Amino acid sequence: FASDLSLKYVYVMEIKENSAADLSPVEILVGDQLCAINGEECIGEPFAKVAELLGKDPSKNLRFRLFRGTKQELLAAVGREDYVATTARVTAMVKSGDGFEEVTVEAAAGSNMRDILVDGGVQVYKVQSGRFTNCNGKQLCGTCIVDVVEGAEYTNSKSIDEAGFLRKMPERYRLSCCAAVYGDVKLKTLPDTGKKFIEFS
Repeated sequence: FASDLSLKYVYVMEIKENSAADLSPVEILVGDQLCAINGEECIGEPFAKVAELLGKDPSKNLRFRLFRGTKQELLAAVGREDYVATTARVTAMVKSGDGFEEVTVEAAAGSNMRDILVDGGVQVYKVQSGRFTNCNGKQLCGTCIVDVVEGAEYTNSKSIDEAGFLRKMPERYRLSCCAAVYGDVKLKTLPDTGKKFIEFS
């Protein structure tokens, strides 16, 4: 199985020769959309949730309900257009005094996380924007790190380069310039990275 870029809407990616799917009396094709597992609907569920359903009871045979068609055709067929996220909402927890102030910014689903934050007036850099302080979202400097505390499943997977750069940091940390947002996400800006930055004024 695989999913779309939002890590939802799971579909059949490959059918291995002589597998249960290959030998099934009911024809299964690559591209078929997964709708339910053992009677539990999973249309539009995050891939992590689908994986949980797949491993819920290893002693039981799995029964799948599939739909042959595109994601849009599936949604139209079941009348669930509400599953299509058209907006992404990012709530940034910004340090303010001894606590945090929450700032929420909305944008089109699939928008770049750094761009959403910067356009909303949220500072993602420990130093002010400028020629010698950050790369302005070109994925070169690694200074726009955020801590995604909720909604990580509504972001794209880390690339090899991003994962390599963040390998010594908590799994929740992202380079905001590398992350696309497809739903509601909550994050902390300027998290502790263990790295020292020079402050400019």
